[in-house]
Amino acid sequence: MIVQAHGIRLDVPDGWEARIYRRPHGDPTLHTANFALPVDDGDFGAGAVLSMPPGGEFLCLTEYRPGDGLVPGRGLFAAGPLPLPLRSSHFRPRVLHVARSGSFGLQHFFTTAGRPFCLYAVIRPPRTGARASGDGTSLGLNRVLSTVSIAGARGGAPAGRAAVRP
Repeated sequence: MIVQAHGIRLDVPDGWEARIYRRPHGDPTLHTANFALPVDDGDFGAGAVLSMPPGGEFLCLTEYRPGDGLVPGRGLFAAGPLPLPLRSSHFRPRVLHVARSGSFGLQHFFTTAGRPFCLYAVIRPPRTGARASGDGTSLGLNRVLSTVSIAGARGGAPAGRAAVRP
């Protein structure tokens, strides 16, 4: 199933949920997970992460507004591809916005198509207390991210493919 809004598009695999929204006076955010997403959640999915079952995978892609020192393509938001494929070794417990035993997070800031984003992903291995194992190439997050496309920046910049393919 294709989900698209606010210049963000993805092909949602079977068994996954996704939504793209924009709060009043806010910027676009994508949430997708291989479990039921809460109806109303914070931009970084605190509710989703707290309700994540063993084997759960959650992804948030949220856009930031340029200005006040944030320049797309520079500094923290340097242009470049995402670290695909995501590997289990990329995930750390201290990266979580909301700490939860047995869960591991990843953050990556980047600019694509002239738009600055933060990718925030959380995994919870199937066994409680288990460390994410293997190289992660079987992570469903990789399949989802490989389908994401992002249209060009506000103000008429040309559309472009998000730098998310491996």
